[in-house]
Amino acid sequence: MSKFVKLRQITSKIGSGATPKGGSESYFGSGVTFIRSQNVQDMSFSTNGLVYLDDGQANALKSVTVLSNDILLNITGDSIARSCIVPDCILPARVNQHVSIIRCTNKNDSAYVGFYIQYLKSYLLQICKVGGTRNALRSL
Repeated sequence: MSKFVKLRQITSKIGSGATPKGGSESYFGSGVTFIRSQNVQDMSFSTNGLVYLDDGQANALKSVTVLSNDILLNITGDSIARSCIVPDCILPARVNQHVSIIRCTNKNDSAYVGFYIQYLKSYLLQICKVGGTRNALRSL
């Protein structure tokens, strides 16, 4: 018999990121990694265009800290519904407002949930086009 659970039942965090004041003018060449939607690919992470925050900015964005085994999901724009598990090599990190963090309570569930989100991609793309002028996933 199959057991269905809601994502909120097996996660400790589902939420989008934030952007530091000053936008792209506030990015640095080193420091705390700042993940943007262009970095989140289907089942992989791209370091192309990766930017960094200084410690002050990172501290101001501590509520959007990315941890090991977190699933990253693009929730707005042309790259909507792309997802991957964060690679440990880019931690510590924060995410911007176009990327959602999904943190499984049991880290062993992350791979399964990550694959399932990828499986649901065509459905997610369908539901994000309902209403509004910009594609967006609002609640999981």
